[in-house]
Amino acid sequence: MRASRWFAVLAWLVLCIPARAEVYRFVDGEGRVHFTSDLHAVPAEQRAAASASAERERPAGGTLDSLGAASQAPVSRATSRRRSAAAPPRVYTVQVERAGTGMLVMVRLNDRVDAPFLIDTGARDVLVPQAVADALGIETGPDTRKARYHTANGVVEHPVVQLDAVELGGARVEGVPASVSPNMRIGLLGLSFFNHFRYEIDAAEGVVRLRENDLAETGLIRGGRSEAQWRAEFASLEARREQVAAELGSQGASHGRERARLNSLLADLERDGALLESEADEARVPTTWRE
Repeated sequence: MRASRWFAVLAWLVLCIPARAEVYRFVDGEGRVHFTSDLHAVPAEQRAAASASAERERPAGGTLDSLGAASQAPVSRATSRRRSAAAPPRVYTVQVERAGTGMLVMVRLNDRVDAPFLIDTGARDVLVPQAVADALGIETGPDTRKARYHTANGVVEHPVVQLDAVELGGARVEGVPASVSPNMRIGLLGLSFFNHFRYEIDAAEGVVRLRENDLAETGLIRGGRSEAQWRAEFASLEARREQVAAELGSQGASHGRERARLNSLLADLERDGALLESEADEARVPTTWRE
């Protein structure tokens, strides 16, 4: 697992690397959305629009050097499989592409959109770029729960969503927690996917190997998260609520504008708490995991 911990750091560093390639979006003849760095892979009649869109959406830091492609393993339509003692867990071997010091793979989301993602086993959820969320028809708004994420660039707050399915090289998981980033062009494939597998990242060979585990079947992960992750989710939200409540209590009556802002923020956190409880109920998370 030393290689996976090493890569978790490198996957974030790639976001700061200067780059040359663009990411192009196109729709195939069956209406499926694809993302690629090779303009020649885009149908000729869509290249001008794809090129213009990539130019408009280019962030200040540039984009990544190359995009990866997952190996063409057979697609499974089951999230978990009952295995007898004589049947070993299935192993998926997925080719990766280097992007600076990181590793890229092509991931299929909700069985219809293919997009490049960095492998990041240090991220607790899958992180979806806004452009990919738009292609999936995922809508977020003021009533969407927000969660705070610690990144190499500090703490960020993203809306939390749930993906119907995430598939990497034939390894498929349904009901995957994710967040949506308005700034990133390349997504992060995090633990809400990898928790369902024993994984090994071989940087020298350029592959990631996934072996199915039975953590979901035995209840050791619920809704893609472990007990420790659920506890951290609730603890983070409660700590934030207590912090805002303390700030509100320290404000004098004359600080009307600041008190109004803090009251609004506290109401948002209370709403997020109720939404998190609903998510936990749906995932059948025990009460002891919420303390």
